[in-house]
Amino acid sequence: MLSKVLKQTQSYVTLRRVSNSLELAKIDPDTGLQQVVGPSLNKVLAVSVQRNFSRGSLYLSYAQADARDRQTGEPLPEAPCMIVDAVGSYYRLPFRLQARGEFEFVKARPLGDGFTGVPVTEIRGAILRPFLENRMSIAANFLIANGYTSQTTETLSLPNKPEPFERVVGVPLKSYVSLSWTYYFKK
Repeated sequence: MLSKVLKQTQSYVTLRRVSNSLELAKIDPDTGLQQVVGPSLNKVLAVSVQRNFSRGSLYLSYAQADARDRQTGEPLPEAPCMIVDAVGSYYRLPFRLQARGEFEFVKARPLGDGFTGVPVTEIRGAILRPFLENRMSIAANFLIANGYTSQTTETLSLPNKPEPFERVVGVPLKSYVSLSWTYYFKK
């Protein structure tokens, strides 16, 4: 791991290599039990940069991982491959408003048996107004999402199909807009 602060900007680079003799990876959707995958080799590169300003902050990160079965060389099912994240905030908008936002992208990952999941993109944001010396705030929040969470494969057996078949399943992410009121109790 390397860490450096240069002109009020914190930078981190992490390289990791982990060898496991036995790996639990995929969770079976029918039983909820983890399936044993076998020995694995995980290689990870993570880079992040953070900068705080008097009016806000900015954080960027990139993580790339490669998790493989040591015997076959195949990618481990459901292991994350790449995640890109950017988070920003700005505290001095007109009318004492504050803004926060995040962009996250998760690359499609292998799910096993030749199946690949769907990439996930999320954009989150909030505009808020603090009151009572930051003890209370009112906010408008939003999420714009594309993709599925909890992606896995499942074997289905339907009455009109003679043989069970495997397919990719997941919970679709839903976009939303919400309003919130927060109060912090202080002594």
